[in-house]
Amino acid sequence: MLKALKPDLHLASIFDIDLNKLWRSGYRNIIIDVDNTITAWNRHQAEKDVVEWFSRARELGFGICLLSNNSQSTIMGLASELGVLASPTSGKPFSRAFKSALKELSASAGNTVVIGDQIFTDILGGKRAGMYTILVDPIDKREFIGTRLMRLLERVIAGRK
Repeated sequence: MLKALKPDLHLASIFDIDLNKLWRSGYRNIIIDVDNTITAWNRHQAEKDVVEWFSRARELGFGICLLSNNSQSTIMGLASELGVLASPTSGKPFSRAFKSALKELSASAGNTVVIGDQIFTDILGGKRAGMYTILVDPIDKREFIGTRLMRLLERVIAGRK
């Protein structure tokens, strides 16, 4: 179980991800979380640097799909703003959510990366689905109360700082 909680890579933010290296390694798709990964919690407008990061990833050829446990209509709006797909199914860390995102991308687990800020949703779900996972630090300290409780478990069980 602990292996499923360990990301393949841990970085400070999406801006530290070497997209060229991922591409050279054979990854062609990105499933990415929203709250506290690309936007502050409950703020569903992307900052200019995030929009530019997505634009660069798309220019390299990556297919990108947002996957969030937040309101799907909100996530669809953000996906439209960023020019990417959004999974119609939430429910991370359950495999149906990740399979839904893979289906949207017409992708396989072997050529897809999962990026997120939470171990028990993004990393666990991505690992269980057989994908390469990248954990990033949360953008903001403000979070949903349930997420704050999970952060405690992340520190105790998964050794996150």
